[in-house]
Amino acid sequence: MRDFSIRIWAEGNPGNIIMMYLTALNLKNTLGFGTLRHVHIPLFNINIPDCDLHGMIGLHDRNSTNGQLRGEFPIGGYNKAIQQCDASFLALEGFYQNVNNFPDRNTFDYDREFPALSDVNDHGGEDDLVINIRGGDILKAIHPHYTQLPPEFYEALIARTGKHPIFYGQLDPSPYLEELRQRFPNATFISSRGVERDFDFIRKSHYIVPALSTFSWLATWLSNAKKIFFPVAGIFSPMQHPSAMLLPFNDKRYEFFTFPIYYARNIQEYREYMDPIRNLWEYTDTDTLREMCKSKERSLDAALNLFNANDYLALYPEFTDLYQKFGATGLINHFCEAGFWEGRKPFFFDETSYSARYPMAALSVTQGHYRNMLDHYINVGHKMGYRAV
Repeated sequence: MRDFSIRIWAEGNPGNIIMMYLTALNLKNTLGFGTLRHVHIPLFNINIPDCDLHGMIGLHDRNSTNGQLRGEFPIGGYNKAIQQCDASFLALEGFYQNVNNFPDRNTFDYDREFPALSDVNDHGGEDDLVINIRGGDILKAIHPHYTQLPPEFYEALIARTGKHPIFYGQLDPSPYLEELRQRFPNATFISSRGVERDFDFIRKSHYIVPALSTFSWLATWLSNAKKIFFPVAGIFSPMQHPSAMLLPFNDKRYEFFTFPIYYARNIQEYREYMDPIRNLWEYTDTDTLREMCKSKERSLDAALNLFNANDYLALYPEFTDLYQKFGATGLINHFCEAGFWEGRKPFFFDETSYSARYPMAALSVTQGHYRNMLDHYINVGHKMGYRAV
């Protein structure tokens, strides 16, 4: 078995780390080999030590690349690339906030990997609507996409479901929380009882409205909830936060509600961003939302899957020094970080011959379905047996 390390870069926020960890697990399962490194998730007692990679040649999936791909990790492409180079490791350096990165819920045992608290049976019941609230540092507007949701949204969901609202989470004193208490005098308010208890409470509840946070997203997604009322807003909106895609389109538990783009401000000024959009959210069916979010960008995964290091070096001899120092690993890193985005070819490809040989492909490019002939070949042509040269 090949000695290969898969290292995630960060520590801290459990929501962010778990998404990196799931991406690394998925890669390991796809490769059939690899050792995970530098994973610390105290919430589930996961502690995988780091290792010294100094002096080793490895692949780096950069944060800038991951952001341009809506958080998606090109797992198929890297699987193929790793087979054709002698890299000792792959460093996962992005946030990987994309549901397509994670192991399939139908085949991966999430309950075993992330066990619920067995000695606690505390959660929202059949007659409750659990509304997670995130306060803490985001009340200072540390990130423009971490916003609060309009009370009118909660009001409508409570009226629609007829369920008792439980506002649960970081209920830090603020003008926003005061408005919630005034609007919902009969609701239950439960302040945070620690990371572990909070995650477990949300996860075990039956009807959930997540807060705009990766922690809340994961607790909700890992749950067996009967219904999840999902706000497509802030960090959950690919139209506002294009470096992530956390919309589980194929999960029938989810009902989606789209919001206008709006940005957070200090909680003392929350009405300045919230008042104009208080009643502008709307239910959006899954098919419509999927079409709204459809990416028109090229696929790095597909291009990397066809990458040929010898062709790349022959096409771009200016990278000879890079190849001599790092081999095919260096060329793959360059292609993922720069070459792909610069429009460089990952293999020999003759546009003139391709367009002449396949006029329907040329027509598809003219009609705007593909960026160019190479894009057509990478995404469609090679699957149909078309020739690149």
